[in-house]
Amino acid sequence: MGRLENISGVVLAGGQNKRFPSLKAFIEIDGVAIIDRTLSLMAGLFDEIIISTNQPEIFFPKCEVLIGDVLPERGPATGVLSCLMNIKNERAFFAACDMPFIDAELIELLALCPSEYDAVVPLHMGRPEPLAAIYHKRIIPVLAKSIENGVKSLAAILKTINTKYVAENDVQKTDPHGRGFININTPEDLSYIDNRR
Repeated sequence: MGRLENISGVVLAGGQNKRFPSLKAFIEIDGVAIIDRTLSLMAGLFDEIIISTNQPEIFFPKCEVLIGDVLPERGPATGVLSCLMNIKNERAFFAACDMPFIDAELIELLALCPSEYDAVVPLHMGRPEPLAAIYHKRIIPVLAKSIENGVKSLAAILKTINTKYVAENDVQKTDPHGRGFININTPEDLSYIDNRR
């Protein structure tokens, strides 16, 4: 697979990390930190890579472009807004920093959807996965207004824009077991992954 044109890659690393004793982005799976794996994957796909973070002192060795939140309200929606305001391309693929198994096939599947959609979001177990999705710059005003009105849930915001939900059976063709949507929120989650390998 070659590079994906007119799409940036963003790692959302601005979470508050309340349930894990260390920064989740630096959790190692098979000896490789999640953030390093994700950045390496993105390097082969995108001509622009960004880390969304409010802790630049921690992440600056990892990436040339770091973007902090433009609003005081914290959360993924603010991270998406802040990065869309600063990317050079019209669209960006966003991945949470605690998802170690996102792969190129899933990203390509989403990227192949027409850019006329405001967002392209995979479905997994009947639910949207907004932290492994593509967003278009045109939603900047909607995001800003939603956050201003106290609506910070990306799943809720997706219902107000032109969202393409990629059917679960199509997603399963690239990721049969849904590994790409595993995220590590607690030490128990990490132990579960370790015990299954």
